[in-house]
Amino acid sequence: MSHTAPSRTPAIADSRPHLEQIIGLVAHFLPAQGPIGVFIHHNTLHAFQHLHFEEAVVEASRLYGTEAFMSEDAYRECLASGRIQVEDVDSVLSHEATHSILPGRLDRRKLWRTLLLGGQRRFDAATIDWYLEETSFSQRFRADLAAGVRTRLIGNQTETNAAEALFAACLELAEEEACAPHRPTRPKDGLLWRTGVDLDDVVHPLLIRLCSVFLDQGVAYWSMPNRRSGFLNSVRELMSRPGAVFPEYLGTLGTEFRRQSELGMDAASVVEIALERFGVPEDEWEPVLKAESLALPGWAGMMRRLEEEADLAPHEQLPCSLMEFLAVRLTLELAGASGIARRCALGGLTEWRFATAPFHSSGAERKAQAARLFDAFQLLGLGAREIASLNSISRQALVDEIESFEELERRRIYHLAYELRHELDVLRPLARYRQLHPPKPWTTRPSAQVFFCIDEREESTRRHLEEIAPEVETHSAAGFFGVAINYAGIDDAHGVSLCPVVIKPQHAVRERPMEDHEESHAIRRRRRRHWAKVVRNMYVSSRSLCRGWVSTAALGIFSLPSTSLRLLAPRHYGRLRRLFDDAVLPQPRTELNFVRAEVDECAAGQLLQGFTLKEMIGRVESVLGPAGFRRGFARIVVVLGHGSTSLNNPHESAHDCGACGGRRGGPNGRLFAAMANHPDVRQGLQGLGIHIPEDTVFVGGYHDTANDDVDLFDTDCIPPTHRADLDKIRTQLDRARQLDAQERARRFEAAHPDDDPGDSLRHVQERAQHLAEPRPEYGHCTNAVCIVGRRAVTRGLFLDRRAFLISYDPTLDPTNESLARLMGAAGPVCAGISLEYYFSFVDNEGYGCGTKLPHNITGLIGVMNGHASDLRTGLPWQMVEIHEPVRILFVVESTPERVMSVISANAGLSELLENRWIRLATLDPESGIVHVRRGKNFEKLDGTIDQLPSAPSSIDWFRGKLEHLPIAHITPNA
Repeated sequence: MSHTAPSRTPAIADSRPHLEQIIGLVAHFLPAQGPIGVFIHHNTLHAFQHLHFEEAVVEASRLYGTEAFMSEDAYRECLASGRIQVEDVDSVLSHEATHSILPGRLDRRKLWRTLLLGGQRRFDAATIDWYLEETSFSQRFRADLAAGVRTRLIGNQTETNAAEALFAACLELAEEEACAPHRPTRPKDGLLWRTGVDLDDVVHPLLIRLCSVFLDQGVAYWSMPNRRSGFLNSVRELMSRPGAVFPEYLGTLGTEFRRQSELGMDAASVVEIALERFGVPEDEWEPVLKAESLALPGWAGMMRRLEEEADLAPHEQLPCSLMEFLAVRLTLELAGASGIARRCALGGLTEWRFATAPFHSSGAERKAQAARLFDAFQLLGLGAREIASLNSISRQALVDEIESFEELERRRIYHLAYELRHELDVLRPLARYRQLHPPKPWTTRPSAQVFFCIDEREESTRRHLEEIAPEVETHSAAGFFGVAINYAGIDDAHGVSLCPVVIKPQHAVRERPMEDHEESHAIRRRRRRHWAKVVRNMYVSSRSLCRGWVSTAALGIFSLPSTSLRLLAPRHYGRLRRLFDDAVLPQPRTELNFVRAEVDECAAGQLLQGFTLKEMIGRVESVLGPAGFRRGFARIVVVLGHGSTSLNNPHESAHDCGACGGRRGGPNGRLFAAMANHPDVRQGLQGLGIHIPEDTVFVGGYHDTANDDVDLFDTDCIPPTHRADLDKIRTQLDRARQLDAQERARRFEAAHPDDDPGDSLRHVQERAQHLAEPRPEYGHCTNAVCIVGRRAVTRGLFLDRRAFLISYDPTLDPTNESLARLMGAAGPVCAGISLEYYFSFVDNEGYGCGTKLPHNITGLIGVMNGHASDLRTGLPWQMVEIHEPVRILFVVESTPERVMSVISANAGLSELLENRWIRLATLDPESGIVHVRRGKNFEKLDGTIDQLPSAPSSIDWFRGKLEHLPIAHITPNA
């Protein structure tokens, strides 16, 4: 337990609230990612969400040293390929402020357009000397200049003379920069500048090991002592033991921790006194503590995340604390700084504050500025004589404008044009399709109906199902299907939350064996317990000091056949493993315990066991009502949750259902179907305008987006009268998943482009079972748009697995209540997915976790590079490499007024929209007119397309193509 230091001075006691406030502010800038097993997508820059997007990414790039947008070269390639068009650049520039630079000749927009389309080059002080000395840069004009511009620049001179004169003029215009001394923010900076010794290199190896062992979820053979008392006390006990050996410069570490124990210092006291000993005044605590936390943001962020939500790591809930993390870190730094000071004969621990950063001569920067001006003047067609003819005010104004339009600003404009082209490529086809095919109600009873998750990966499965079975109707809803539950299956040791992370489940649902299968369940439990004991003993033996090498050598030979089969024939190995498990472990029939009597209650803070009738009616209506699913039910309605299964993939959870808290949504689909089949629920739904016929049967199911398996639950409970209907939709789903696998496989270079659907299905199944496969699936990497509306708006369109689809009928929602529920639940989820993929792509090392190749799982809590690094957060490159980094575009079938009334009433959605973290357009339910949100207002969509591309099938449209494809109309009948 932590204790208050009795010897604290009144000044330190008075500063405690200030310190706690600073810790809260610092924590806001740390990654919010939880343990890797429950990966939950979120806005990587949540700390900057109060700022406009373009401002936020620049501000964050300064703090974290990261990239705000794609590289300028990447945008230039998009401009050359047509992914960005000149009209997009012009449209973006038309919304930018402008003023005259050279009256009658040049204004800001013209200047920016010329530099963007011409491709102004980058020059920096580090390489400019080499560039000038080893190339003919200053003696030649650009080779890509238009002939007329080149002729005007050269005039009656030689090209060399004209170029040298222009470069000389640029050198005169370039200014020497005064280099202000840079003061250190952290002790590490000052000590490095003064002594050449990096304090982080001293502290981090030990701190990383301490964090990984403290947060360990069951991997470590030896646990840290006294873990339940918190990180600081556990480290104190470990480091204070007699005979401890410490790394170089950390010889006094044991003394530091023993002194803290003797004084009874808690974590806050340790932080306060450490800052005092380093000579940091109270008004500088915040920047210093922020910098110290961001030195290892992954570990610091994990400590904070588990401090706020300990149940994210249910295997080993520990009293984590960011304050204690900083206390341990600063203690290590005190010991390390003391060692460095003694070794390098420094005056004391406060000497670091008086160091200044070494800086280079500003001459190189002046040459780099001249080079930038030289390049810009060429694009503008301004030679040395024209520059000389300008008065000093005009010359300075021109130079200032060129310099202010630096690389980051150019990338911003490019990015807005990049997103505008995507926006037009989505909205114009949607508007054209809506014009040609206005929504029509179903006139016949569908042969079956299937509810999918809104996930963009399900878009292709829905489309293929509708192509091969036009009589089937599909709908979609957030994959937890309105039932936020704490769920435990019959083999689970504890329950997990299956709902969006912003919701805390209040109801527990447990899977249990049916009465006549309790004996087989008991046998299953005994065998699983026995096998778990054997595995645990082998696991422990392999990690002990003496038995490890013996057990590895003795038992390793027995794993050779299975490992070889896994690598050479992963799909067959997976099949054999399932057959073995089915043969050894009994498979009892199970049911869900989800019904609770109206009078049953529980203590405050405890979970309710199941749902009352009223609660079940509300949950079912919350999904069927907004989707407009009130009448016209088929005899079979399938409700498919989804998840992802792969081997040797630390980021497997990131492929699971985001609406289920980064877990698999099969239990949600099964529970929703069971509720919808309940006779009393159906009777209650009639009072809400939802009429489910007696012959309608709901069937829960699960779609695995990695291997494209589809499993249906409780089919033995289907009445004989519906067997034919069930077999028919099962066959159709089997065919749809084969076609879905074929469409997915087009993205994988290892797949053969001429494979038939069956071969493609086998290919994706093999990927999911392969131990060495870094890309079992691409997850959400194609997400770009979210369409909220009736299926008739998109049915028949090829959306390339890029669209989240939310079923919503605006004609049945006069009060916008359903739209508010849908947008409130799905909006932040879709935005979080989109933004995490955006940032992990534009800077995969800074915001993502880099390539998977050097990753090692540590403590089941996350991944590190190699054996010791910061905890890597974000997405690996193999999950984002084909992504297009655009902010998600919401297209809502409604009017601007109705949508804004919903968003304005929701603070979270309003912040996302007003600060431009998401984009928004509306599709009028009556007229089909599209309006786009630009700034604070909606504008009618500009331009149309005369003809929508079409193909007789999705296969004909995507076959043999790897790149993102435009929207097309799939016309099977034609």
